[in-house]
Amino acid sequence: MLTVTSNVNGDVNEVKLVGRLDVKAAREVEAAFAEAAKAAPNVVLDMTELDYIASAGLRALKRLRGDVRNNGGTLTLKGVQDDVMEVLEMTGFAAMLNFE
Repeated sequence: MLTVTSNVNGDVNEVKLVGRLDVKAAREVEAAFAEAAKAAPNVVLDMTELDYIASAGLRALKRLRGDVRNNGGTLTLKGVQDDVMEVLEMTGFAAMLNFE
């Protein structure tokens, strides 16, 4: 199960992910990510409480990165847990992303 909350402050939308970004959650999170990219040019994903990310979650993350870049903004990930970071590194996503 995944919980997504969003808080816009100026030109930054901080999106907090809590739980597991698995196949089922990825379908639902794509809509939340699309709204996040529209709400502010810069998006910060708070992943301090994200325990797991599946390949479908990586696709959603890639789409969010593209939407943010198309809006002239920046996507930043913060608080990435070790297990999630390992997946990002193994798949090459870590090289494409900004971390705080």
